Amino acid sequence: MPSDDRSSDEVRPSTVLVLEPEILVRMIIADYLRDCGFKVFEGVTADDVVAVLESGQKIDIIFAEVQLGGRMDGFGLAQWVRDKQPDTDVILTSGIARAAEKAGDLCDEGLLEKPYHPQEVLRRINILLERRRTTPQA
Repeated sequence: MPSDDRSSDEVRPSTVLVLEPEILVRMIIADYLRDCGFKVFEGVTADDVVAVLESGQKIDIIFAEVQLGGRMDGFGLAQWVRDKQPDTDVILTSGIARAAEKAGDLCDEGLLEKPYHPQEVLRRINILLERRRTTPQA
């Protein structure tokens, strides 16, 4: 009798959390990534990300706007993730030119300047996922 158990070799879909206060931008990116096969969560503030991560939900990559409402901006969130969830990668985005200088080492794939195309978001996510597959685990 065939087993219903999934193979341990089966790859789960990667999970991305899109954090963007502008609803139309967030919907476009989230829908595009879903169409590309990702499991996607959406949020508006850094508190949304903290709640998802503290619930135990595994998030592979956070794609976040730098300018957020609430107690943390994107930079603060990236630092929090680096400290509390080091296996989660962060890609920051901003329409402010000075943001790239401040992003420094907080971004795993650099700061993505607005305006951007959804394909560029996907490209950067895929770079991070490939890096995970090819980097030996400690």
